[in-house]
Amino acid sequence: MFLVLPLVLKAEIVKFDALSDSLRRELRMSSFLFVDYHAFEESDMDKLFAAQIPLAFQIDSANSSSWEDRLGRSLRQQKLIPVIADFELSFSTSNKLVVITPDQLDQMSLKQWEKDTLTHQKAFTIRELLQLRIDHQTEGTLASLMKLWRLSGKMPNFLSANYADWEQTADLVTALNKHPKIFGVVLDGEKPLENVNWKGYPGRNTNGCFSFPIPAGGVNNLVPYKAGYQFSPDIIMDSPVNLHFPKLFKAVKLAADYGLTDHFIFKNGEIYNTKRPDNEDILNHGVRFVEDPERGGVAWFEDRAYLDAGIQSRTILHPNFTITAWIKPTELDNNNSILGKGRDFVMKLHDGGLTYTMQGVKDYWNKNVRIPVDHWTFIGLVHSEYNNQISFYVNGELVGQEQLVHPYKESDYTLLIGSNLWEEFFVGYMDEVKIWERELSDAEMLEQYTGTQVEPKRYAYYWAWAALFFLVLWILFRNYIRVRQQLLKRREKHSKEEPQLIIPEPSQTFQEKVSFFGGLKLINETNENLALKLSPKLKQLFILIFLHSVDGQQGISTKQLSGILWPGMSPQKAKNTRGTNIQNLKTVLASCSHIRLVFQNKLWFLEIDEPCYSDYADALCRVRRLEQADDLSAIETELPRLLAILKKGSLLPNMNESWLDPYISRTSDRIIDLGIKLFQLLDQKKHADLIYEVAEVISLHDPLNEPALQKKLNILTQDGKLGLARSVYDHFKKLYFEMYQEDYPKDFKILTSR
Repeated sequence: MFLVLPLVLKAEIVKFDALSDSLRRELRMSSFLFVDYHAFEESDMDKLFAAQIPLAFQIDSANSSSWEDRLGRSLRQQKLIPVIADFELSFSTSNKLVVITPDQLDQMSLKQWEKDTLTHQKAFTIRELLQLRIDHQTEGTLASLMKLWRLSGKMPNFLSANYADWEQTADLVTALNKHPKIFGVVLDGEKPLENVNWKGYPGRNTNGCFSFPIPAGGVNNLVPYKAGYQFSPDIIMDSPVNLHFPKLFKAVKLAADYGLTDHFIFKNGEIYNTKRPDNEDILNHGVRFVEDPERGGVAWFEDRAYLDAGIQSRTILHPNFTITAWIKPTELDNNNSILGKGRDFVMKLHDGGLTYTMQGVKDYWNKNVRIPVDHWTFIGLVHSEYNNQISFYVNGELVGQEQLVHPYKESDYTLLIGSNLWEEFFVGYMDEVKIWERELSDAEMLEQYTGTQVEPKRYAYYWAWAALFFLVLWILFRNYIRVRQQLLKRREKHSKEEPQLIIPEPSQTFQEKVSFFGGLKLINETNENLALKLSPKLKQLFILIFLHSVDGQQGISTKQLSGILWPGMSPQKAKNTRGTNIQNLKTVLASCSHIRLVFQNKLWFLEIDEPCYSDYADALCRVRRLEQADDLSAIETELPRLLAILKKGSLLPNMNESWLDPYISRTSDRIIDLGIKLFQLLDQKKHADLIYEVAEVISLHDPLNEPALQKKLNILTQDGKLGLARSVYDHFKKLYFEMYQEDYPKDFKILTSR
């Protein structure tokens, strides 16, 4: 092991850490030519001493017999003499020797530093001194040394070079020592503070003690910056008066909630922003608040639900911000927005990876970690204005950083939780959304993660499962005899005949209902909407089996079910997942007396008794009747009942699954074709109201359907409602342009003159 030893006046060998602050600083502020005794003959040493260059020496025990005489010659002309030795020194002199241990010395080649700078690697430590090896000198070597000094805050103390280049290296030492400098230290308490940046100087990063070469135009000011800290003073201006005094900055760690502008929590069925006095302007668009066994009160996002943080949120998310949240996605699409604010801020999951989006610029997608489904994950996003970068955190750990193409700029739009301007909705659970108007450090992000973890409510969790287990047993026992007696008979009827779809009369009421138009609803005998209890995957499971249980279908096989809902999953995992979901669906359906999930003849299907109404099955039957009807009186009777269903909205509008598209497409096509047929059969004057409603229904399924537009305009102008007709036309024209990026070719006057 080598030791570095500088000389101190009128002292024997002294350790570096025993020196006074002023002597240590004097060594840090000096540069030396670093000499290896193995490379120099006695005659060469004469040249070195004659040049009167500050020298530092490297010595080992193999040449210890000769080094004392040479060192003694240096003692007579040099105040401080650094020495590297690999043995205990016993040499005693009346002055000048100080020991510097390796933990006070960074060692690196200039070439390696240039490489690390290009790859943004951290090159230096808290050690006070720097030994630098110069392998090959060029005209740009001095400029490279000055750049290193300027960016690292470390003056190159010991320059070593090949013997052939020692004179050029000596010139570098002289140039460094002559250059004016400003210096000081940044302390956290009594300890040097690492990894400090300096505002106004991109790329500058220091550790504790620092010195900088003063450029021709002067330093102007020193402003330290580090995430999670404030500094006193926070700025020092250079001047001829204070230039030669060390600059001392005291760092104070910020409190965890310093700069916390928003803290959204969900409890007691409501949302609260604990940092804002008024929560009334927060707008809830379909988000429900539920109890989670791990985290207690949380928000549940489904069916395009989201929160608008209100007008107060327009002023948040300035440059230098931090966002944290706990999320538990239950399904992942291509894009699921966590937070969105205008065009230049979207925090989302893209294919499961944390992503920051600036519209028209770039998706900054972190591919290193994929956020799991059905598990709680702590996520974080930090924007650093100083570094012009975004940092991604998962469970308290930094998982990626991205340099921004363009600097982030704030907007005055409101903050959306669970959505963004593209309506890329989040599906799943969310808890504790926090926003700071400052950059949190790595240590603070880890503290946020460990400090906000919640121990699972184990006892409540076990009791809930026990209660659920006994409930299932009781339900199975209650239904066992009835199901056993009726199952075979009903299944035989189901397999031989198309199901008798229930066509309600105007005065008829039903104990239970399944609605698909305008969104899924599953109403039991107590008028409770069980669809609200279904997770997105359970909704898909219910709808898929339902669609294979009506309109003449016999059911769906286990293989088909797994292939559609859990594609790519291993057979064993798919079996376990499928079994869990089916059991959960049966549990929810247990409160329905007239809907049962059955597996028979290797097919899954739903048994639906007559007291249960399905608007989908009802609509299919009425469409079929009207398709075959030629009698105007039959149409006049049947059509209003069909329109009452279809006006509720399109089929399952909040479902985007690809396997559902054929059902939606077929249903829409049949409704549109039927509507066009009815336009021809109905009299425009006598049946104006019916025709207008048919046109409205067609527009629900095809917003750019021209026959529907024409009929609406005809009826409105016929009734003298020209202003309303113009509004309908303008809306159609706007949609047409958004779709095709060209103006609608038909003029309003032409359409209304027909």
